Amino acid sequence: MQTTELTSGRQTWIQTRSLLVFAAATALVAWLGSMATRESVDSQWFESLQKPVFYPPSQVFGIVWTILYVMIAIAGWLAWRNGGGLSTLRPWALQLVLNLGWTIVFFALQEPSWAMVVIVALFTAAVWSAVEMWAVSRGAAWLFVPYLAWIAFAGVLNGAIVALN
Repeated sequence: MQTTELTSGRQTWIQTRSLLVFAAATALVAWLGSMATRESVDSQWFESLQKPVFYPPSQVFGIVWTILYVMIAIAGWLAWRNGGGLSTLRPWALQLVLNLGWTIVFFALQEPSWAMVVIVALFTAAVWSAVEMWAVSRGAAWLFVPYLAWIAFAGVLNGAIVALN
């Protein structure tokens, strides 16, 4: 086997392994978030909340979040793969932590008002992440656009729930 073949194989393994790390981190947040929402979504507390007329059917959330989590993982990996390093990893990880934090504050702690604070921080961190990604991977940044739109929509929903209750 030639040296270039060994180098190419090693690079492929490194890229695959790094993609799996980004996927695993994102999947962990998704799973932990689902644990935080599982009991609350069907709870008397959540059912008693007045929701805005534009609140989507519950099955929409699972579909949208599955797609978004895949895009979040791929975006983080693309930025890292293209040399983003810590400048892209820090905001990517922060937005992931805040994503989980919002879920815990809103659903597990049942604090929609405090969740508004978290979602503003989440949106800010996601914008920061997209801006940092733009410098190294336009594709990664574009993958964050639907996520930013969903966070904004979730913020409007959260705000409407606070106002109605």
